[in-house]
Amino acid sequence: MNVERSGYVLHDTADPDVFMAEIDVAFDEADGRRTTMSLLQVFRLRDGQIAVLRDYFSEVPSVASDRHANVSR
Repeated sequence: MNVERSGYVLHDTADPDVFMAEIDVAFDEADGRRTTMSLLQVFRLRDGQIAVLRDYFSEVPSVASDRHANVSR
């Protein structure tokens, strides 16, 4: 993971116990390629603690292509 190229944005919602985080995690691959995985996380708080966390993300392109390359036909 490349922390300098990764980032996030927090969003409030109408519900004070819910917020969302948009996250872009950057990776420097061993072969020199750079890839980014984008996530959206939805947090629901209860008594100041995370009660529910939902993750939505896209696959890292190199992982997706490696997996599809190994599929036997």
